[in-house]
Amino acid sequence: MFTRLKWFALGSAATVGAGVYLGGKVKKARERISMETITRAGVTTVAGMLEVTGRRMQRDGDAEEPVEQFSPEG
Repeated sequence: MFTRLKWFALGSAATVGAGVYLGGKVKKARERISMETITRAGVTTVAGMLEVTGRRMQRDGDAEEPVEQFSPEG
């Protein structure tokens, strides 16, 4: 019978401890989320997408139409 009581006490302590730990994590995450950080993340994401698109267009453009060298002789 004391074994069950021991396991109940350990389970209760673990639940309370996990709740306190996760509550602290949530509080810190909530403090980090602000309009500035959301805007910065959005701008960084859009800039990365534009960069990838530009590189892809540049690579695809070179593959489809080879650029001829200009020569003065004609």
